[in-house]
Amino acid sequence: MARDNRLDTVKGLLIILVVLGHVIETWGGQDPVNHAVKGLIYIFHMPLFIIISGYFTKNPDSQRPRDFWRGTLGLVATLLIFQAISILNVYGHGGNTLLALKRFPFGVLWYLMGLIYWRIVLYYTPSALRKRPILYLGLAFAVTMLCGLTKLGNFLAIQRALNFYFFFLLGYYYRQGLIPERWWKANKVHAAVAIVLLPLIFWLYPRCGNFMNGADHYTIMDFPQKFLILACSVSVSLLVYNLTRENKWLAAIGRESLFYYVYHMFVISLVAKPILLYFDLPHTFPTMLLLTAITLLGVFLLSLVPLLRWLTRPTQPFKRSIKRTSVN
Repeated sequence: MARDNRLDTVKGLLIILVVLGHVIETWGGQDPVNHAVKGLIYIFHMPLFIIISGYFTKNPDSQRPRDFWRGTLGLVATLLIFQAISILNVYGHGGNTLLALKRFPFGVLWYLMGLIYWRIVLYYTPSALRKRPILYLGLAFAVTMLCGLTKLGNFLAIQRALNFYFFFLLGYYYRQGLIPERWWKANKVHAAVAIVLLPLIFWLYPRCGNFMNGADHYTIMDFPQKFLILACSVSVSLLVYNLTRENKWLAAIGRESLFYYVYHMFVISLVAKPILLYFDLPHTFPTMLLLTAITLLGVFLLSLVPLLRWLTRPTQPFKRSIKRTSVN
C-alpha cells in the first residue's frame, strides 16, 4: 500500500514537537514562554501520535496470530535494545545505574511499551465488544478518567497505557470507518472548543501537562480538570490532524519517526547539553528552538549509519532495515 504523505507530514510535525517538548522539559526552567509552549504541546502531541498509531493498527479479524505476534515481538526487541542502550548511557555519564536498571521502560520508551499493550489488548478484545465502538470507547474513556486514582506511576508504563488507550481506539475506529466523518472533521467545532478551553485550562490548571503525561496520581476532586483537559486534547488533536497539509520535509521526518523518537534523547544529552553549557546560552525560547534544531540535525546524521537504523528494526534482515523506521 502506498504511503500517505499527509499522515507522514503530521508525524513529522509531531516528532519535532516531541523533541521541542523534551528540550523545554530539560532546560526550560521557569521562563513563561517555555512554560506556555510546553503546556500547549502536551495537550495534543502524544495523543495525536497515539491516534495515528491506532489508525495504522490492523483489524484483528484480518490478522493471523503468527503475523500479529511477529510484529509485536519485533517491538519488544526494539524496546529491550534501547532499554539497554539507555542504561549504558546513564552508566557512561556516571549516573545511578542501579536506579536506571529499575526504570523499565526507561524514559521515552514508555510509548513503545504502550504500543505493545494497546495492540495486544485490542487483538484479544472479544469481537462482541470490539464491534460496539461507542461502548468500547466509553469504557476506554472511563479507564482514562480513573487510571490516575492508582499509584502505579511509571511502573511498567501500565498507567500511561491505560491513560492513552482511548486515543488509540479513536484512531483505530476512524480507520475502520466507524467514527462519523462529520464529527472527525468538524474543524469549526474543534476550533471553538480549543478557543474556549485552552485559556480556561491554562488559567485554572497551569500544570495541565502533568495530567497528560499519564503517570501522575490524582483524586476524584481532580476529575473536572481531567475531563476538561481530555476534551480539549481531543479537539486540538483532531484540529491539527485536519489542518496539516502535505509537506515533503516534514513527511521525510515522519517516515523516520521511530528513529527520531528513540534516538533524540541521546542527542539531547550528548550534543545539545554540551553546547548549551559551553556557550552558556540563556534558557529562553529561542535557545530551546536552536537546541531542537541541533538535536534534529544530530538525529538525521545518525540515521545515515545503517547499523543504528537496523537497531530500530532488529528482527528484520539487515539489508532491509535501512529503509523506513516509522512508528505506526
